[in-house]
Amino acid sequence: MQSIQIAALLPDLPRWVEVRASLLDGRGEVMGLRHRPAFSFLLREPDGSLLAVVGPADKERIRSVILTLRADAQVICAPEQGDGVAAALAGWRRTRAVLHRLRDPSRLPPAPDDGVRFLRPGELETLVDLSMDLRRELGDAEGEGQPIAAGFVEGRAVSFCYPASVTETLWDISIDTLPEFRRRGLAGRCVAHVVRHMWTMGREPVWGAVVENPASWRLARKLGFAPVDELALFRGAGETGPGLER
Repeated sequence: MQSIQIAALLPDLPRWVEVRASLLDGRGEVMGLRHRPAFSFLLREPDGSLLAVVGPADKERIRSVILTLRADAQVICAPEQGDGVAAALAGWRRTRAVLHRLRDPSRLPPAPDDGVRFLRPGELETLVDLSMDLRRELGDAEGEGQPIAAGFVEGRAVSFCYPASVTETLWDISIDTLPEFRRRGLAGRCVAHVVRHMWTMGREPVWGAVVENPASWRLARKLGFAPVDELALFRGAGETGPGLER
């Protein structure tokens, strides 16, 4: 069965935005597809950074696949499958990733001035003081043709927002601001700029944030987002960041 056919069996909901986006663009590797007794499969990102468990957990298959993941990989699943996945991931840390949708657009910042705009083609290569990970993430987004909004301070790009995953009707928000420029409202203005752009294509934003990252979910709620669902998220021993940082 082709990835697009598998995606059609999952509803276009916030909890499946990453999984369905990976299926729709043919990026993810599907393993252990079953239709009975329940629809289930594993989806592995090609770089080994993420494993999604859809449906009831096949513990032995999960244990074999995690050996191929990166040390900082994450595993996600629906919360109702969390206990089954946890049984296959001895030593992994479990948390909750809360998913938000935009319920009050009036709380978004107004249309940006010259301080926030989309990066021009090739402009990413000219930016300085970006970490290797951030540069790679932005490069991946640019390579996939996704719009990248940037907030500028004295001509320097210091805050970014772009769609990390895109389905037929949804997109997953990814934001990052250089540490010394946080708490200035730049991230919110970048988010608003991309939200309005994606609206023109009929796509609504999804904001995911782990419960241990209050800066993220507080910003989401300040901008008019409200919790609608959640995922169970597991981190390996090598994962040092908060995970699902949006």
